[in-house]
Amino acid sequence: MGGDMGTFPSLLSQGITKKNWSGSYFSFLPEAFQSGRMLGRLLLASAWVTVAYTELCKPGKQNAVKVRLSIKTALGDNAYTWDTSEEYLFKAMVSFAMRRYSSHEKTQTSNVLLCNVTDRVSFWFVITDSSTNTTTIPRRHVEEAIRMNRNRINSAFLLNDDTLQFLEIPPTLAPPAEHTVPVWLIVFGIVLCIIMAGIVFLIISGIQKHKRRNKKLEETEVLEEKCEIAITVKNGIPCDALDLKSGQVNGVYAATDDERFTPL
Repeated sequence: MGGDMGTFPSLLSQGITKKNWSGSYFSFLPEAFQSGRMLGRLLLASAWVTVAYTELCKPGKQNAVKVRLSIKTALGDNAYTWDTSEEYLFKAMVSFAMRRYSSHEKTQTSNVLLCNVTDRVSFWFVITDSSTNTTTIPRRHVEEAIRMNRNRINSAFLLNDDTLQFLEIPPTLAPPAEHTVPVWLIVFGIVLCIIMAGIVFLIISGIQKHKRRNKKLEETEVLEEKCEIAITVKNGIPCDALDLKSGQVNGVYAATDDERFTPL
């Protein structure tokens, strides 16, 4: 046993394992040391990645985008709770948008980093380049991808452009409504209605004007007839009314030969 223990350091340096040193209680130590080194490397790499991701995703950081959701406002009593599952769905939808964007077809959910998530449901996110995982995709590419797939993203969360806001990314314009009737036919109908209304107005106004003219003529004729027929009696002598238009001779001055009108 003493001989075995004397050669133990040299055996460790040579990496002797249980296979070629059977019977020793310490033959597993080289494998344990190797496993420990691997575990340490993994922990160190994980810590480094965490620190790197934390540095990449910060409020106001280059290529970072802020998102604000108003779930309660949009859905009321049917509002859902924002949790890790919803975060995963968001990452999946953003990855989907980036994969449809021609220059970033290899984007995974792991490339979408979220940070500063608040209870009022707002957060920042960045997208790392799948080829390096240490740099972020330029913001203009992210904006174009989101604008191309904005309706799909909104539908996934039952929201719209007002309740799912990508700040500083203009909302998409609603597609133009498709009319079942051609536009030219609508315009033609409006113009035709205006013309018909104008014609009806001219006809009605002409009829009313003609009626007023006829009524005025009738009133004038009646007045003239009254003036011709009217007899004025003054001092017991009947006198015909004067015709204001053509004039009329007063019979009192014309009948000078009548005995009734001889001077005293």
